[in-house]
Amino acid sequence: MLYGRATEKQAIEQLIADARRGESGLLVLRGDVGVGKSALLDHAAGCGHGMLVLRGYGVQSEAELPFAALHQLLRPLLSRVDALPGPQAAALRSAFGLISLQPADRLQVALGALTLLSEAAEEQPVLCLVDDGQWLDQPSVDTLWFVANRLVSEPISMLLALRSGTVDLFPGTTELPLTGLDVDDAVALLADRYPELSAEVRLRVIAETSANPLALSELPTALTPQQRAGVEPLVGPLPLPDCIQQHYIKQLSHLPQDTRKLLHAAAAEDTGELAVVLRALQQDGIGTQALAVAESSGMVRVEDTLGGARVVFRHPLLRAAIYRTATLDERVRVHRALARALDPELDPDRRAWHLAASATGPDDIVAAELERNGLRALQRGAPSTAATAIEKAAWLTVSAPERARRLTAAASAANAAGQPVRAESLADQAEQLSSDVVVKARIHHLRAAMAFDRGSPVATHRLLVDGSAAVVADEPDLAAAMLVDAVKNAWFTNDRRKAAEATKALSAIRLAQRSPQRHLVRTVLRLASQLEALSGNRPFSSSPYAEIEPEPVAAGNGPREPLELVLRAVASMSLADDDAALAAAETAVQVCRTQGRLDMLVLALQVLATAEMLMGRHRFAGANATEGLELAKALGQDNRSCHFRAVLAWLDAVAGRADSCREQVTAALGHAEAQRIAPVVAIGRWALALLDLGLGHPERTLDQSVFRAGGSSEHPLVTVLRTPDLVEAAARTGRGSEVKRHLDQLSAWTADSGRQWARAVETRCRALLTSDETLADQLYRQALELHDEVDQSGQPRPFDRARTQLLYGEWLRRQRRRTDARVPLQAALDTFEQLGATPWAQRADSELRAAGSSVRTSVQAPAAGLTPQELQVVRLAREGASNREIGAQLFLSPRTVGYHLQKTFRKLGIRSRVELAQVMIGDEG
Repeated sequence: MLYGRATEKQAIEQLIADARRGESGLLVLRGDVGVGKSALLDHAAGCGHGMLVLRGYGVQSEAELPFAALHQLLRPLLSRVDALPGPQAAALRSAFGLISLQPADRLQVALGALTLLSEAAEEQPVLCLVDDGQWLDQPSVDTLWFVANRLVSEPISMLLALRSGTVDLFPGTTELPLTGLDVDDAVALLADRYPELSAEVRLRVIAETSANPLALSELPTALTPQQRAGVEPLVGPLPLPDCIQQHYIKQLSHLPQDTRKLLHAAAAEDTGELAVVLRALQQDGIGTQALAVAESSGMVRVEDTLGGARVVFRHPLLRAAIYRTATLDERVRVHRALARALDPELDPDRRAWHLAASATGPDDIVAAELERNGLRALQRGAPSTAATAIEKAAWLTVSAPERARRLTAAASAANAAGQPVRAESLADQAEQLSSDVVVKARIHHLRAAMAFDRGSPVATHRLLVDGSAAVVADEPDLAAAMLVDAVKNAWFTNDRRKAAEATKALSAIRLAQRSPQRHLVRTVLRLASQLEALSGNRPFSSSPYAEIEPEPVAAGNGPREPLELVLRAVASMSLADDDAALAAAETAVQVCRTQGRLDMLVLALQVLATAEMLMGRHRFAGANATEGLELAKALGQDNRSCHFRAVLAWLDAVAGRADSCREQVTAALGHAEAQRIAPVVAIGRWALALLDLGLGHPERTLDQSVFRAGGSSEHPLVTVLRTPDLVEAAARTGRGSEVKRHLDQLSAWTADSGRQWARAVETRCRALLTSDETLADQLYRQALELHDEVDQSGQPRPFDRARTQLLYGEWLRRQRRRTDARVPLQAALDTFEQLGATPWAQRADSELRAAGSSVRTSVQAPAAGLTPQELQVVRLAREGASNREIGAQLFLSPRTVGYHLQKTFRKLGIRSRVELAQVMIGDEG
């Protein structure tokens, strides 16, 4: 019976009612041991009539078994796994050990769980109840958090119980704190269970237990009958909740020895699986008779579940108390017996942890078992579990060098799990233990990777270059991987000397024909040469690596490694090759989504958003940057986060959102300048300059320090790409002579790349600066012809084309050719409004009126009101993807995809997918 809790019950019942109406929700119950969290979960289950009620719970000794709690929660839905999309089904089967081990990424597991729950909710509302959340394994926590964040319109409610003082598993979630019962409710509980208690004793029990329901229920049993009746005085403090364990221990002492042994084994066994407990005790001749005595004592009960019979303790404290009563020798014996009882083929992970628990000192055999457990966890997409297992294996390892190797592997797993502090600590311990150059090189490589995502890339150069030199003879692949990062970091921080040093070392490595690093090295050398050519204002063709030709990406025979695809995209951008850049970046994102490469997805989205920003695909750039920023923040990748903020600031500048632009730049530069992240600093300052230009302050644009300062404010590619803004500002302020160096650099790059869009922009810049009216007219018309060629043959650049039209229209009006000016000005206005470039549209509108236009027409893109996520959904729907396929791409449930589509249809004024093909949804200029 549940006493009191009216407020809590109302909140839970509201959560359930919302699910019945199709609204998802998550509520966390938090309170001390025994405060009644489990009772409220039982109440919720009782209110869930007509719903599918799924229950799971954390077990302290199971916290290192990846996806154990998730498996338990979703067990009733496992028959549906075969109907999931292939990657999701395979990932769940692998994570749950339903098939022979295969790699299973966390993202695909999480997406599979989301799809299972969403599709089950199509038939009836779903209620997920999770108890003892503080003991959930980390992969299950990550998956549940992923699911909870993507529930929008599903009839699914989640209720999670956590102990006070434990980690906040779901930050920002509504929590319902639980304290003791109200006095009236506590009195009612005691009166029902212990009617013999005197009123005075009853009030004292309530006061000294803080009305904790467990303490109220258990403490009176520790009193004598005379004390309960108030005849015998109660001297000193009553036994409080912390001491209840002693009461349990006292109860245990009255049981037969065989029953105590059975209870010890059940307390040590993670799952409470009865068959395993009985097999472990078989040698001692202990069986069901001892179990019957344990059940009759009320300490445990046997529950039949889909996974078989389980021994369940009356309360977690009871289980803990019984485990602690065992001596060290008894614990060692019981864990060894449980390890023997588990099949090494079917239950290798549980067996490994029982062996570890039975070890009293270093044991290489057990360490090897535990390391294999960690490697399996990595394959199942559970790096946090892997880190714990491999770290434990390290401390069970006899030799210091082997221990250092395992600590290094544990550090790498911890970093992959988004635990940089833990990774740094493990790396420190490994470095102190080992003098092996290969181990030290791996540690240095790991430190550099952490610095690139979260710290200062500047500090890692010597670690990478010197570390690679030490292992190049014995481990050329490792040396190449380290030097790839060294080149990447050096260009990231705009240190050309370090880039040249790392590039030279990388080019000297001789890799095997089948080396996994071979194609990546070729791409990096080519990119480094292009950036060096940009910085030195010389043709790329003069580079010693210019003859290196990458395989095509789009034909299906190109690389599938995301890092190489990302670097190819950057290399293509540096050569003004929009088609190749977009193909490589989009393929990288697709590969990361398909393979569930969450860490690399952030980088791929970063490059794709940047490419789309530059190409005038502004709404798509905003959608990808918004998604990337959310992921980067969730993973603690501060350096990536500030890049997305810089991109969003640039897009705000185009749209004229001045306050948002400046806020994003401030947030981005505050971190990027401290860490010397050159691309972020350059794009952020460019955004401020572009904002001023759009708002009609060209003198501020020209005076922006980004055009004058060196160091981290400069970036070779951004330096070239911002030149048209600088030239326009200089022309409007009569300071054209100040930008000759920049225009010469743009001209050299244009000649080197040979791309039509670059020629169009360069030609426009020369038209702006010439004083010859005949030549200016000729150059403007030539620029527009080049823009037309781009539109017909490749990826259009609508923002660049519209700016050329605007500038030509303004020039024509100043030449008193007002009728001629109206055509390019109207075209510019239409494009700016489609792009949402408000200040530019206002400028075109003003010029159009000044040119004497009495009829102003404009075309507003129907998709202007779509959110970034709605835009992503619609884009994929137009490509023919089903709701399921869209969900797999964007990590949403199919039902949520349908919800977004319906909202989008209303905004666009259409009724079906068929009509989407006729609607302009993005920057299709």
